[in-house]
Amino acid sequence: MARILLVVQDKGGVGKSIVARALAEAVPEAPLIEVDASKRLIELEDRVQFFPMRAERAAIERTGGRAARAEFDPVITAMTAASLPTIADVGANTSASLLTLLADLAPDLSDAGIAVGVLVVVTAEPGALAEAPRLLKLAQPFAAARFLVENRLRGEVDAKTLAKIGAGATATALAEQVMEDKAVEILQAGGLASIPQLDAAKLNERHGLALGSRIRRDLTRFRAEAMAAVKPAAEWLVG
Repeated sequence: MARILLVVQDKGGVGKSIVARALAEAVPEAPLIEVDASKRLIELEDRVQFFPMRAERAAIERTGGRAARAEFDPVITAMTAASLPTIADVGANTSASLLTLLADLAPDLSDAGIAVGVLVVVTAEPGALAEAPRLLKLAQPFAAARFLVENRLRGEVDAKTLAKIGAGATATALAEQVMEDKAVEILQAGGLASIPQLDAAKLNERHGLALGSRIRRDLTRFRAEAMAAVKPAAEWLVG
């Protein structure tokens, strides 16, 4: 049975694509499906099938998701064609509509030999906190596994709140990252996939040994911590 792991959150700016990239590093043989308004996982090149979403949030909500259904058809086709563990990065304003559709299609997906897992990313930002329990609830009837990654880029979520949100889901956390500005630039330009390819000698030549070393340590640490945060989901995906 092929396994598909959806990385979801309807609130933007929560670090969802970083989580998808960490999964791509943890499961290097996994292809990716990207559903968004524009391409973000550019550095992963041929591993990614991109499906543009053009329906606006207001139209989706006004029609109960019907405005997005036709756009999801190729996504569903790609999911049912999967023969390898597959990661799907679902863009903001799209997750709830897709999960609602997948709930309707659950028996057909099961008959097609597809198991769907759902990973919700949450931060301390109110919008993300509001969306996370809704998405986990939508996924509950059909998801073979549910995961919650708390990205602490805006501080920690209160423990009781997090426990209530993630009831029944496997929860992990990604600590807030403090990195050199140059490290952030490298991360934004090349993603996590570029970090193992860093040339220490060139970094030191360009920035000096002290700063070059800090850049390399910052990025190496961040990649390792991001991969640790998604480890339970990655293990399910390949299991």
